[in-house]
Amino acid sequence: MDFYTFVEGPLLWIAFMVFIIGSLLRVAMFLVSSTKKDKIIYQHFSWKYVFATLFRWLLPINKSVAKNPIYSILGYIFHICLVVVPIWLAGHIYLWEESRFEWSWTPIPDWLADWMTIILLFIALFFLLRRIFSADIRLLSGFADYLLLVVTALPFLTGYFLSHGTLDSIGFLGDNMTLIHMLSGELMLILIPFTKLSHFVLFFISRGATGIEFGRRGYSI
Repeated sequence: MDFYTFVEGPLLWIAFMVFIIGSLLRVAMFLVSSTKKDKIIYQHFSWKYVFATLFRWLLPINKSVAKNPIYSILGYIFHICLVVVPIWLAGHIYLWEESRFEWSWTPIPDWLADWMTIILLFIALFFLLRRIFSADIRLLSGFADYLLLVVTALPFLTGYFLSHGTLDSIGFLGDNMTLIHMLSGELMLILIPFTKLSHFVLFFISRGATGIEFGRRGYSI
């Protein structure tokens, strides 16, 4: 088995398994910890508060948007593109169709995927520059924050280059762009459970817990 075959086969499934199992473990650890430290949340558990806070935060109708509208709206757009493009890209769906699962669903148009990718990359660049040049944000940022932003954007950048043949004429990059794209995507999947990228999963639980705590006190968030 050559390296390319390993990356598109066993390593891909390893990345998915690490992502799924690692994310489930993070959720389990969060719940176990919260039952010990935040028992009052479970004593006042209410789906009303959970759904209310998730509704406000999944849509841009919470107080944070009013405080920082530009950053907040860009954050929403960034996350929408981050989720929609990989799942509904026609090329990715084709790979699922050809897999042992034979799953298939309706893709988004290629032109829309291109524009969403470009938008995500520009927003990622904005976030990066914001961390570099904003003294307050830079003070709170560590190396991992910069690295994770690059890791998140890299699969989209390489995917765009791959689908458009942008770097085909540049030796090593042109010959190995498919490999680089797969490795970048697998790296992001593997890192999600072990880094701040885990908010991809933990957001819903932590936000629900916060909603219960604020809701029982009569506050809305």
